Amino acid sequence: MLLFAQLLTAQEDGGPGRTAYRRTVERVRSAQRVGIDALLIGDRQAAGPAGIGEFEAGTLAAALAVATDGIGIVTTLSTGQLEPYHVARLLATVDYLSGGWAGWQPAAPSDDHETANYGPGQPGSPARQLGRTEEFTHVLTGLWDSFQDDAFLRDRESGVYFLPDRLQALDHKGEHFDVAGPLNIARPPQGHPVLVHRLLTVEDAEFAGRAADVAVLPAERGTEAAEMSKTVRAAAGRHGRAETDVRFVLEVPADGPDELFRTDIADGFVLLAPRGPADAAHSAVLERATALRGGAVQPADGSLRDRLGLLRPPGRRKAA
Repeated sequence: MLLFAQLLTAQEDGGPGRTAYRRTVERVRSAQRVGIDALLIGDRQAAGPAGIGEFEAGTLAAALAVATDGIGIVTTLSTGQLEPYHVARLLATVDYLSGGWAGWQPAAPSDDHETANYGPGQPGSPARQLGRTEEFTHVLTGLWDSFQDDAFLRDRESGVYFLPDRLQALDHKGEHFDVAGPLNIARPPQGHPVLVHRLLTVEDAEFAGRAADVAVLPAERGTEAAEMSKTVRAAAGRHGRAETDVRFVLEVPADGPDELFRTDIADGFVLLAPRGPADAAHSAVLERATALRGGAVQPADGSLRDRLGLLRPPGRRKAA
């Protein structure tokens, strides 16, 4: 059983600061101790209804990567405002700092306030936003594959640092992005940090089948969850992927009734914290995770992909 949860961070504690960061680190460590496999870090590109006080997700992920061990750090990143080259460097760095426990969750602008912080204009139609996310993802994986896994020899005796024929530029030109590459970081430990995608529409399910490693089935979709998972699996097959290349987790309230946890649709759950004070909400998540695990916690070996039962992508090879 896979267990994910939303990380409660500085916003829930009333504002960012060193004390809030330390409290966040302890929450991550306590989640790891009870067997939660990965934590989802939310992000917002504008002041929300609750005001200010939210850590920037990418920076927080890097800080948590060196302060924790053996738990996935899945960062929400805006594909509507950020640029793929920057995000590729950020996630590759977090993957190295964490020893292979990085993941990311693409997010489109949630409202006009977020868009206005990056320039005039509207967020665009859902179809255009998804198209940008798809191209964004294609560029990311291409950049991570800039160097083949065996490109760096670092041989002191011969003086050969890396083999140029195992480097390839991306030279991507698309509707949304024009990125030359290559990335200036070696291929991440996981090959590609784990991509988590939340399903809201049929189009989301198609994208997840093509590119996602983990598909999140929202609780509010109810009986549609089974059909959405079938759509993902069908899309995966059309793109040459196996059913096991995509894992499914179902959102459920951590303080909900036990019957919500009995399902054959998903490989596990995203435990949603209840409303209320952050410490109490986090405790509710830990209690439910402990009950679901029954005291059996896997050792913090390997990588997030290993923990989720996902293969490491082989990378792209130059054409002969």
